[in-house]
Amino acid sequence: MRRRQQRDTMGVLLLLNHVVYQIGLDVIPPVTLAIVVAQACTFLGLVDLPWRSPAEACISVDKVVFRGQWWRILFAAFEHGDSFHLYYNMVSFIWKGIRMETELGSAYFLYIVCLFTGLTGVTLVGLSYLCGMFVNPSFYYQCAVGFSAVIFALKVLNNHYWPGISPTIMGMSVSMPSGLIVWAELVLIQLVTPNASFLGHLAGILVGLAYVHDIVKPFADLIWRLLGQGPVYIARGVSSPRRAWQRSLGAYRIPVGAALISGALVAHKMRLLPAFLSYKLNNPCVNSYLVLKQERWEQLLVPALHTYNSMHLMYTVVSLLGLGFYLERRLGTVRFALTTLAATVATNLAYCLMTHFVLPYAKEIDGIPHFEMEYKCFLGMTGALMALKVYLFLLLSVRWLPLVLH
Repeated sequence: MRRRQQRDTMGVLLLLNHVVYQIGLDVIPPVTLAIVVAQACTFLGLVDLPWRSPAEACISVDKVVFRGQWWRILFAAFEHGDSFHLYYNMVSFIWKGIRMETELGSAYFLYIVCLFTGLTGVTLVGLSYLCGMFVNPSFYYQCAVGFSAVIFALKVLNNHYWPGISPTIMGMSVSMPSGLIVWAELVLIQLVTPNASFLGHLAGILVGLAYVHDIVKPFADLIWRLLGQGPVYIARGVSSPRRAWQRSLGAYRIPVGAALISGALVAHKMRLLPAFLSYKLNNPCVNSYLVLKQERWEQLLVPALHTYNSMHLMYTVVSLLGLGFYLERRLGTVRFALTTLAATVATNLAYCLMTHFVLPYAKEIDGIPHFEMEYKCFLGMTGALMALKVYLFLLLSVRWLPLVLH
């Protein structure tokens, strides 16, 4: 992983507090939450990226047009100047995501965010080029980062299609025509934060207006249909995002705990974890020799994060999410996570005890001589998943078991 300069984390901590304690993980739709997590991980340098600092990802006419670094059109939206820049952008995005992802559906909302990311980047470069030609050549070299342009485009959609839902400017409720709100916020942000990218915010507004006035939307819908998706109709009106979100999920509430564990498995498999953490998780083996003789008790848990191959990973993630939909809804996120942890440790310990005390008395099992039993490695969450399936069977079949859980 390429080293990044140390960055302040106060805004990230505030964002974490806002997400977990003020809003709640169960309220934030999956795509919105995934984008926020990706943005935070990018800022903290937890993933291996082609750039090391905002300066190497920022978007400008000089970098994009003159030097041909077109990838900056997309990547600049995933960098932020400081932690508070990230915090304010993500808080604003979360509230829009709760509302819009609920109304549009997760797949189409993700498509809109990706589309707006590209369009706002292109529009910003175009505006900067025109300003460089007719105003001042310094506009060619003004470099911008951040998700603000995409957020402004989403603001336009939000205020156009749902004009009666608590219009706000910089988090403050206001009473004014919905069509003027983004323009007022554009000016107010520039007065409060002169270093903010005025052209970037303006690019977001223009892209949003182009969409709601059917300049961009027909082409966007055409691409959406070419991707094999059905048409999406957006009706103007007022709705209750929270109630709609709960209705849309119904009994299929997102299992946050299972999703987080699955994300950790995928991140470890794709080597996206920080180097120091990957080093500590490097040993994928659990056997009775390591645990009972060398007393490396951490091996009762660490190998569960490893998988043999992509198919094993896919089976683990699908099984974990499937169990999460049933178990986590009954136990809650924390108790489900603790139950999964206990099942992992218990099954690995049972494996070690079995290979140490029982199986050595057999001459040979599955081609393995008895004297090699204590060195036979086991990895993955397969044992824990089987234990959770038995637990779920008992939970659904035995009437008295729920009494034990309370």
